[in-house]
Amino acid sequence: MQEIWYVFKDNKLLLRRSFEPRLLTSFDIETLSGLLINEGIVVIGDRDKSKVINEFWGEMARDATVPGNMITVGLREVGSVLGEEVFYKAARAFQLMKWYGHHLFCMSCGGRLKPSPFDNGKICPFCGAIFYPPVTPAIIVAVEREGKILLARNANFPPGRYSVIAGFVEPGESFEDAVRREVKEEVSVEVKNIRYFGSQPWPFPHTIMVGFTAQWASGEIKPDGREILDARWFAPDELPDIPSGISISRKLIDHFRQYSI
Repeated sequence: MQEIWYVFKDNKLLLRRSFEPRLLTSFDIETLSGLLINEGIVVIGDRDKSKVINEFWGEMARDATVPGNMITVGLREVGSVLGEEVFYKAARAFQLMKWYGHHLFCMSCGGRLKPSPFDNGKICPFCGAIFYPPVTPAIIVAVEREGKILLARNANFPPGRYSVIAGFVEPGESFEDAVRREVKEEVSVEVKNIRYFGSQPWPFPHTIMVGFTAQWASGEIKPDGREILDARWFAPDELPDIPSGISISRKLIDHFRQYSI
């Protein structure tokens, strides 16, 4: 039975050092004996039943030293190193690790929670309450106008980086309403023809990004000056520094570039 481990230290994933770095297995975990402060299950068994793979997550102590036969990789870089499928699995493991470590007590009675034997939830043995890892929805949208795409510079971006508009969905709000509100709040533009593009789990910290395309309807760009420092319309051959890797923001921009040329 094959075991795969997603072990994190300082929010970075440990990989076995080799010509082509790989995920850790149960054999590698023996090297980390005594260095893991938390561990748990990601998946038991393969969903297509064609093979049996057990997947686990582990959290390494902050003051522990990474063994010489291992390296660490930032979670955002996992996709470019090991591919999109591994990124999604590592993201799931990371979210479970964070939730298990931070949610220890029942919010109903204060009792200490125990892992559910059936799924990734936690059960209170005192009042029977059941809790599950949160998933926070957020929208991300590529807005087009006359062959150009709206890209904005968020205050938290690296210098010179631009991307599409994104934001969290508020209570009682549809995804489409969130698209309209976020674009209006951040750059003072109205949009129309909102169309679903795709979604992506994004473990920073526990988000599901729901992507859309939209068309400019009215208004001129005016950044809010708080979240958004600058925003402009860019032609496909005039794009600034944009997100790299497998992020849905990059996929939206690449989709625009592909179908605008």
